Amino acid sequence: MSGGRPNRREVAAADTRREILRAARRLFAEHGYAGTSLQQIAEESGVAVQTIYSSVGSKAALVLALNDLIDEEAGVAQLGAGVLGETDPATMIAKGIHLTRQLNERCGDLIQVLLSAAPAEPDVAAVVADGMRRHELGGSAIAQRLEALGALRSGTTPVRAAAAFSMMTSPASWLQLTQRAGWTFDESEAWLTASLAQLLLEPSPDGS
Repeated sequence: MSGGRPNRREVAAADTRREILRAARRLFAEHGYAGTSLQQIAEESGVAVQTIYSSVGSKAALVLALNDLIDEEAGVAQLGAGVLGETDPATMIAKGIHLTRQLNERCGDLIQVLLSAAPAEPDVAAVVADGMRRHELGGSAIAQRLEALGALRSGTTPVRAAAAFSMMTSPASWLQLTQRAGWTFDESEAWLTASLAQLLLEPSPDGS
């Protein structure tokens, strides 16, 4: 019945779908998108290929659903609510950066696979585009909230603040800091937090 508690069949179907997505996530991270077949995903998740089609869809539909799994693994819904519910501007920026850290620390392996495959795989390119859209919407929401609090640095528009936040917390930035530069995630998070607070927020009267 619509709006009621899910029945056993619905719960089982949701569990099967989640297990298929998790199996795909593991295999894509290990073998890449092109190197992973539906048969391998079926074997990894303990179901038939037809079950994948009925639960999720084609390989293209499956990879499109991965953004929701990435958000789930990183706790985006819970963390995002905490970010936009914050009233202290510096804490809001810190929480927003921590959210992007969670995404890249927990799911960076899959994110990098998707980014690498996107130029040659239109289905993966669509996933990357959707992921970046979500990321930019998050940056825009933070910038608008900072403006509403009267906290943006003088001369900084919400559009420019959103662009700065999105660029500095993008997967490419986290990759540069944690892998190419060899910083830890703690070091990267601390630097991004301090840098974006200084860049975006109006200084206090004492100059801090």
